[in-house]
Amino acid sequence: MIQKYLLAMCSLLLVSSSLFASQISEQTVQIPMQVKGFWGTKEVTLEATEFKPEGTGPFPLLLINHGSPRNPADRVNLSGRYPAQSRAMANEGFVVLNPVRRGYGKSTGPWAENYFSCSSPAYKEAGLETAKDIEAAIEYAKSKPYIDVSRIVLVGQSAGGFGVLALASQNLPGVIGVVNFAGGRGSQNADTVCNPERLFQTFAEFAATTKVPMLWFYAQNDHYFGPAIASRLHQAYREKSVDVTFITPAPFGDDGHAFFSNGKNVEGWKTDVMLFIQKIGALR
Repeated sequence: MIQKYLLAMCSLLLVSSSLFASQISEQTVQIPMQVKGFWGTKEVTLEATEFKPEGTGPFPLLLINHGSPRNPADRVNLSGRYPAQSRAMANEGFVVLNPVRRGYGKSTGPWAENYFSCSSPAYKEAGLETAKDIEAAIEYAKSKPYIDVSRIVLVGQSAGGFGVLALASQNLPGVIGVVNFAGGRGSQNADTVCNPERLFQTFAEFAATTKVPMLWFYAQNDHYFGPAIASRLHQAYREKSVDVTFITPAPFGDDGHAFFSNGKNVEGWKTDVMLFIQKIGALR
């Protein structure tokens, strides 16, 4: 009898969860962006996917930012969408945006994140360009009455993680937390990073002006930014007294760099992320 009762309760919970998940709306949106240069000001459009809970809100905003493929030819096919991850966080009460930056997928404008030379990479400049696209998504959110832009959490994976660190160094109003999944630049081949000392220096420069609390994940078998490099990146922030919770998950698949981007691993990171969300007071 007890077993039948438990089975019935589990079935009810599963049905309720499924019904709740179905209330998340998903739509493609266009984000306007102004790019300034020696040529003047150019208008471009970033494509994004928005996941919204049912209701009028206002809901806090979670911005998930994609990485950059090693093969430049793959940029045009990059969707920038994280449906399983986004729905999981929308179910917690966030509006979740997946913006696609310039030069990727269907977004317009030329690719702007080039760090040029592998021997002397312009990491900082590339990261600040990424940050501009993420900031454009925040500006878009300000026009939506159902989004509370005083509660913004930035999430980024790989090059997107590097971009959210760059933007966090500017301490924009409303950004109250950052989640970095294996953020970095310069990995052209497995376990090889262009001029890692320059990367450490850039992280230190970003850290020097960062005030927002952070949560970082670098899997133990990440073949873009392995444990030795990840430790040095963390050290750069620790030396500047930035509030960083640093997690090194157990090896994940063939390459732990996919710890976040693999949609089947939501439960692998969600508990830690929700503890961080609670810590910074993003949900009320």
